[in-house]
Amino acid sequence: MAWFLNLPHKQKFSIMKSLINVLLIVMMTGAISCINDNVGPTGPMGPAGPQGNDGPKGESGYVFEFEQVNFTGPEFEVFLPFPDDFETLSSDVALVYMLWDVVVVDGVDTEVWRQIPQTILTNDGMLQYNFDFSMVDVRLFLDAEFDLNLLGAIDTDDWVVRVVIVPGDFWNSSRLNANEMNYDDVKEMLGLPELATPNSLVKRRQ
Repeated sequence: MAWFLNLPHKQKFSIMKSLINVLLIVMMTGAISCINDNVGPTGPMGPAGPQGNDGPKGESGYVFEFEQVNFTGPEFEVFLPFPDDFETLSSDVALVYMLWDVVVVDGVDTEVWRQIPQTILTNDGMLQYNFDFSMVDVRLFLDAEFDLNLLGAIDTDDWVVRVVIVPGDFWNSSRLNANEMNYDDVKEMLGLPELATPNSLVKRRQ
């Protein structure tokens, strides 16, 4: 060690610098070896867990049924109130369907629903079933090219009506094109409950 101390200052500085460089190289080599990410081959995948039960189908809309709906003069309009415990939003949209017929298909009663507005041709001229709605009810009304007092029971009495409430966010998503879908399509799309076939003996105009 004495020989080192007797060396000129410049030479001692050069030797110290060389030693420090060597130490840095050794430390870097060790660090690189520590972070080597070489891993072995991936092991086989474990068996899949048991399949869970399907949850209940969610509802995106609501349906209310009204029976024995009659259009009587002089207004020939009917108000269908929503249940007291049902809360509507200003963005909600109403679709209205009238039971036009019940036909037997393969031995099964099959409902024929028509969405309104619905226009039909009578011997006296054009007759239209129409509606508007608010946050508390739906108003059905008749409009015609002739005096509505000329209508008979086939046109005015014992209707069965279903009102479908579509939430605004669903309606605005363009997933539902009600003009090109029948009631069964809308029921499937919105996850509406299955309702019993109504009793209606009135034969409507076809």
